[in-house]
Amino acid sequence: MSDAAGIPPAARERLTRLREKGGPGFTSALSAAEALAVRQAGFVPLTQVMGVSYYKVGWQSMPWTISRGRGGGDGETHELSTQTEAWNEARRLAIARLREEAATAGADAVVGVHVRRSFRDWAADLAEFVAVGTAVRSTTHDFGDDAPLLCNLSGQDVAKLVAHGFWPVGIVGGSTVAYVATGWNQRRRTIGMLSSMTNQELPDFSRGIYDARALAMGRLERDAHALHAHGVVGVAIERSEHEYERDVNNTKFTDLIITMHVLGTAIVEAADGPPPPEKNIALPLT
Repeated sequence: MSDAAGIPPAARERLTRLREKGGPGFTSALSAAEALAVRQAGFVPLTQVMGVSYYKVGWQSMPWTISRGRGGGDGETHELSTQTEAWNEARRLAIARLREEAATAGADAVVGVHVRRSFRDWAADLAEFVAVGTAVRSTTHDFGDDAPLLCNLSGQDVAKLVAHGFWPVGIVGGSTVAYVATGWNQRRRTIGMLSSMTNQELPDFSRGIYDARALAMGRLERDAHALHAHGVVGVAIERSEHEYERDVNNTKFTDLIITMHVLGTAIVEAADGPPPPEKNIALPLT
């Protein structure tokens, strides 16, 4: 697993100047309502921060050796490891760079992180992962070596968490690309005149969605355990799928390739342990 290359020198210089100035910057990904809620929770918005990774996907072999081509009744789900690893590594690099920008700006946390991910039309084997959020500084707590903390929650949700004694400890996520192979039982449902005249479930595809979700959620849960989180909130699930035609002994099968991403914020309950130590800061009255 490669390390993040780091933020560009120009961005680092801007963030360093901001940190030395000690005041808020001029840009923010927060709405007016979010900015006010964050300020009420004891955080001062500093600047917008970003993490980006363009990741080239290597060659992916298809699972041709499974039993579906030799009379298997039910379909099977197989994870496509090369594509899956590309998405997870792209996310890791982008989030790491987002955190690095926030640390350079002297932030204690990043709130309202929005994520965009896609394959580009002009490069089908290129995965893009972009994370944008607002770096904030606490006026009441010192998070020490844990800072900056990251979360994909809105400013209002962060304020509610803090008010009830919870703290975000990081963004956690998982991605998977799963190949759902159609078995003979499902194929029989999709051929002949009767198939076009009656409603019927395609059980292999339904089961494949559950399998893909389990694979992605398993990675999210492992990320949360690594952060010693008490739970994960704000979990968002995104998926896309496309059909894949396969020929076995002159018999056509229609399979499904599912791409699924899950992302959330890991939290801890301060009441179960020592809260972040308070610090006294003298603020100007004007």
